[in-house]
Amino acid sequence: MNANIPNPAATPAIQHPGESTSNEIRRRLQAVEPKALRTFTPSLAVLAKSAGSYHWTPEGRKLADFSSGVLVANLGHNPTRWWNRVIQYMGLGALKEAGEYAEAVTLTAYNAVTELEVQACERLLANLKAQPGGGRMQQVLWSASGSEAIQKA
Repeated sequence: MNANIPNPAATPAIQHPGESTSNEIRRRLQAVEPKALRTFTPSLAVLAKSAGSYHWTPEGRKLADFSSGVLVANLGHNPTRWWNRVIQYMGLGALKEAGEYAEAVTLTAYNAVTELEVQACERLLANLKAQPGGGRMQQVLWSASGSEAIQKA
């Protein structure tokens, strides 16, 4: 590795007792995403699914979502009525969930992480590294727009 480029694995990832799956996801995240991309929280919750006002960790812990106002989920996470309309428009049938909210993958994870985000980074890096010159790629810095990308760079 180039001596001028910091090693992402040099600082240990956030780890918590009793969270083996979450700890592994945090470790993988640190290898593929710059530390400065996310607002630091000492917990860095790993979210497996969300419904209504709650998130669940891969270990099954239920967490109340107190991130309101940042990435607002006005209808709550994964409202069944809304998802059924989307699925209907796509011609895919309907959800099997009968309640007001479906326990499904988390779509907004402010100050937290989902395994899907880590997998996206890992796959993008693997694809880029397989291309000529791609061996220099180390991490993915996501942004929502070109302006945001310039500011982050």
